[in-house]
Amino acid sequence: MLIQCNNLQKQYKSDNKIIKAVNDVNLSINRRDFVVILGHSGSGKTTLLSLIGGLTRPDQGEVRINGQENWQQNDNALAAMRNNTIGFIFQFASLIPTLSVLENVLLPLSFGTSRAESHERALNLLSLAGIADKAGSFPSQLSGGQQRRVAIARAFINEPEIILADEPTGDLDEDTEQDILTIFRDYNQQGTTFIVVTHNQELPSSQNAARVMQMRNGILSETR
Repeated sequence: MLIQCNNLQKQYKSDNKIIKAVNDVNLSINRRDFVVILGHSGSGKTTLLSLIGGLTRPDQGEVRINGQENWQQNDNALAAMRNNTIGFIFQFASLIPTLSVLENVLLPLSFGTSRAESHERALNLLSLAGIADKAGSFPSQLSGGQQRRVAIARAFINEPEIILADEPTGDLDEDTEQDILTIFRDYNQQGTTFIVVTHNQELPSSQNAARVMQMRNGILSETR
């Protein structure tokens, strides 16, 4: 089992009310799975992704990746796991404005062992994302959709086992969306495990082998 979530809970206080963003979620994900989690804004999808990725500590329950519980590791080990094992595609591109497109893609390698072929790999990823001609540009010179493509290329630079994607095609046109989903499908077939959260009801149909789940009010249920 690659990812195991047991009795996960996370709650927040808002206007003197307790909001259960993630409510007793149990989830098992095998290698090569492609999981799509559907749900409206505020359903808890992003919080669940953050818990799985070790960015947020749960109030209750545990997340195990490759058998290791996230929060039983020290800070250095947890950071290394996040950098080497997981590729994050956040809801917003979150690019560093003072770095070029190429430098943004290469950034995760600065926290680990850089490979000699990293520069070529980054250019190849930018090419796959359809934005190789912008390698020397800065984020302020890109459209929102172009920034999203850079963020997607960055997520793959460390060849992670797992991709966690939060609304990865939210600001892309239809043609670009299909290009990105094709990249996802190809990497999944090569062995990368995906968890994609989205409100786009049509996205699962682009990934025939996807496991489809629904999240409502913090409760996760599998629909396919």
